[in-house]
Amino acid sequence: MTNGFYSGSVERVAFSPPSWYPIIWEEMIYWRNHFWLYLVMYMLSPVIFLLSFGFGVGRWMRMAMPGGISYLEFLIPGVVALTLFNNGVTSVIIRMFYTRIHFQTFESYRLAPIGEISLCIGYTLAGAMRGLIAGLITTAMAFMFIPALKLKWAFFWAMLLVSFCFGAMGVFIGLCLRSFDDHALVSEFILVPMTFLSGTLIPIERLPGFLQDCVWLFPLTPAAQLLRSTLSVRGVDAGQAALVGVWGLAFFLLGWWRLKEM
Repeated sequence: MTNGFYSGSVERVAFSPPSWYPIIWEEMIYWRNHFWLYLVMYMLSPVIFLLSFGFGVGRWMRMAMPGGISYLEFLIPGVVALTLFNNGVTSVIIRMFYTRIHFQTFESYRLAPIGEISLCIGYTLAGAMRGLIAGLITTAMAFMFIPALKLKWAFFWAMLLVSFCFGAMGVFIGLCLRSFDDHALVSEFILVPMTFLSGTLIPIERLPGFLQDCVWLFPLTPAAQLLRSTLSVRGVDAGQAALVGVWGLAFFLLGWWRLKEM
């Protein structure tokens, strides 16, 4: 009691960021320091695909597109899906491979007082963030080719879901790699077939009969179909969205399991 007044102490509630936040922060710092390099990288592959397939091969293609749309309208969602896939999966695989095998700095996170689930969340969100940024840049570039392109909010929500799925996929594959040869095998037998056989560049209906069912084992197939449906008049395909969500959850749980077994 001081001068008739009660002198109390006011407790300050400090904001405590989640335990996976340092992984995202590290990713943001690295991305900021290499902004122009990543900007060019994110733009190069989509431009090549759009020019070579959309205006090169597409001019001579006479096949009917699903829904009666033009080939370029069919191609743009596929290229966005490829961008999310390449930057979400590949970036996480390469980062985890070098931090685990080459630089051996991954153990610093393992020694920190955070759980395996936080590591999985951090690396998954880091990969999803890379893929999403690249996908947004690709979407902005698409207006140069189709100025009348109409985007819906469902398209951006689908990009978020697809980005998470591919980020989780990259974490699981990155944790399974043991050598550079494993990385080469994953690229040749998983990533490259998925890139060209998942309905991103040509309709699934134009593939050989036995492949039309097999390509649905690739998570990129429902991802491309989901993005394509959100740009069409028929709206969101709930079945494709659920399939992408199941793939994302499965990859996340597999990555968590793999990390706990290491």
